[in-house]
Amino acid sequence: MADKKSSCIGLTFLLYPCEEDTRRFVAHCLELDVVAVEDTKPKAIELLKELIEDLVNAATEDGTLDEIFHPAPIRYWQKLASATRYTPPERVIKRHIKADRVRSVGYALAHAK
Repeated sequence: MADKKSSCIGLTFLLYPCEEDTRRFVAHCLELDVVAVEDTKPKAIELLKELIEDLVNAATEDGTLDEIFHPAPIRYWQKLASATRYTPPERVIKRHIKADRVRSVGYALAHAK
């Protein structure tokens, strides 16, 4: 069995305007293909962190952590390639995902075309 440290993960959050309602924002975790949609970028990030926290903790308890990785479709990774680095408000950064396995989160902002 792998030790806890060796199975820590880093995640990438890509933020972009919602296609159906450009007044809202999507926060998308590319490694897990999990999304959250909210009225502001910080709210979308906070909701996504909650969703991932629940997912990782449940998978850790069940011993299915390796099964939660479902990378986002290639078009979102391509958006990441042209995205700019995004720095959320400090309060959002400080709100860590409360899951032992999540090491870090990187943020990027993709602009509407």
